[in-house]
Amino acid sequence: MTFNLDWITIVSMKLSFQNKKALVVDNSSIITKIIKNFLIQTGFEKGNIFVAHDRNQALMMFDLEKFDLVTSGIHLKDSTGIDLLKEIREKHTDPQNKVPFLIISSENQETYQEKLVENQATDYLRKPFTQDHFKQTIASIFNLNDRPESAVTEPSEATSSQASSWEESPVEVPSPIIEAFTEGTIEAMEQYMAEAVPESSNGRVDLKGYFSAWLDLLNSENRIQITLIINFPKKAACGIYEEIFGEVDMEQVGGVVQELANIIGGIVKPKISPFSREILGLVHGTNDSAGEIDLTWDLGLPESQMGENHSLDMKLNGMAKFHIPFRIKDENFHLVVLIQKF
Repeated sequence: MTFNLDWITIVSMKLSFQNKKALVVDNSSIITKIIKNFLIQTGFEKGNIFVAHDRNQALMMFDLEKFDLVTSGIHLKDSTGIDLLKEIREKHTDPQNKVPFLIISSENQETYQEKLVENQATDYLRKPFTQDHFKQTIASIFNLNDRPESAVTEPSEATSSQASSWEESPVEVPSPIIEAFTEGTIEAMEQYMAEAVPESSNGRVDLKGYFSAWLDLLNSENRIQITLIINFPKKAACGIYEEIFGEVDMEQVGGVVQELANIIGGIVKPKISPFSREILGLVHGTNDSAGEIDLTWDLGLPESQMGENHSLDMKLNGMAKFHIPFRIKDENFHLVVLIQKF
């Protein structure tokens, strides 16, 4: 089901929200930018939307301004969205002045249901979601329309990829490492409000998209370099950008893809920490050293390139590696991970 609002409802919403103030709280600057943009599209004035990245900032702003809406992620830099909700409810106990509080998270609502009810959360929106779904949720909070039903979509059929010079990895990469990068990519895409569905690589890879970005995770002590590469078709990358920011600017789209590589790297770092011994073995052979091994990773600066049939000038063969295609709407983008000694 697609959430469509008729023009009368849209005009009514814009007029209803024109003078309302919103506080957007999240530890990710990308998420706050996305939510702010969605609120503007819903009808809020840009100057009436305030942003905070942690509990202290949020409470300070809440004491200085009278807000008509608060949105918050679950995980903040110094607290949680649930704790922020609790403190705001304790500060303002008058039911007539209870500000609507929307939790936005990629986690299941059931995980927090008891605390949400206890602290009188107004609604819960799970990522990823569309702009229309966001508008419907805000309208429902302010009783401007009925709550939307859940959207259920059929999985799209996989399209074939062209064969390339890709060779199989000389060593098998343990599945938990592959899963860590898969989960990290899915979580990163959720920050762009996009759903990425991993598919089987079938030993084939096609890195002929229009936008590429890459980033290194480095462990200097053991001279280990993990390079992650993402490669997007033009339509897929521009579609994500347009959904969030509106009119497409190709340079800005390239920047978003580059930032996505950076986000994936940050998410993956703690996820691969439990598999330090396995990574060491992939690069340097069998590791027989006693005791716990805990590799620490530095993130290099992300780089990017765009254009038709551009070349990354990277050797993809002769090292531990894996490839995961991800379905996004009706196209595939690709993640390639190279694990090597430098």
